[in-house]
Amino acid sequence: MKQEYPEAKDIAAKELREALASTEALLSALGDEGSESVKELRERLATTIAAIRDQLGNSFLASARYRYQQARQTAASVNRFTNRHPWSAVVIGAGFGVMIGLLLAD
Repeated sequence: MKQEYPEAKDIAAKELREALASTEALLSALGDEGSESVKELRERLATTIAAIRDQLGNSFLASARYRYQQARQTAASVNRFTNRHPWSAVVIGAGFGVMIGLLLAD
């Protein structure tokens, strides 16, 4: 099973979104000022920003689909276990209930 670090990916995506927002703010502050090369740079940056936003959106959806699939597989696994070993599931549930009760009592 591939080990992932979603926290690092989430942090990187957040920082990239902040950098994109700063770049867009700079572009809007420049307005129509500048020479032809500045206008060309502005157009290239706007195109790049749009492409990066699309990629960030797609990666979020892919990650959400993957997490949803994992949750479904886990639920199916728990369901199989409880159907095969109902009394074990009852004991495990009671154990968790006792642990939570002890934690909340303190």
